[in-house]
Amino acid sequence: MTSNLAAPPLPLEHSRFAVVDVETTGGRAQRGGRILEVAVAILEAGTVHLGFTSLLDPGTAIPPWVVRLTGITDAMVAGRPRFVDVVPGLGHALDAGVFVAHNARFDWRFLEAECTAAGVPPLSPLSPGGKPLCTVRLTRRLVPELRRRGLDQVAAFFGIENPARHRAFGDALA
Repeated sequence: MTSNLAAPPLPLEHSRFAVVDVETTGGRAQRGGRILEVAVAILEAGTVHLGFTSLLDPGTAIPPWVVRLTGITDAMVAGRPRFVDVVPGLGHALDAGVFVAHNARFDWRFLEAECTAAGVPPLSPLSPGGKPLCTVRLTRRLVPELRRRGLDQVAAFFGIENPARHRAFGDALA
């Protein structure tokens, strides 16, 4: 059996990770979903730093189910920057380390779609093999006895509390 996980270039304790989460207006970037909040937490040598966080004006109304899930309302994003406005700061935070996300494909696809829509070059994941590092996939390999691998279940398994669930920085910290 071959592994899809590439070895990091440095031992983990010497690596830097850019842990990313996005909150969106819908489940798929390909179907017009937009990012309404993005956050990057930098993890280095066991210490967490704020890399970047911002509410974004998605340019569309936030569906009621998303408001119920995240607590983010149209009023909260009114007048906030658009994605194109935060690309420099977001890119700088992502350049700080290996891109990591829980269900990384979801977050990465939204970031790619937003870059395309904004007409800016794609962001770089700075990850082994040029792909984001997914904690769902890691959990599948490292904790096979965990049947459900949602962020809530993985955080609970490791004793991590997340009082800001479904907010980008809270989820990135978890």
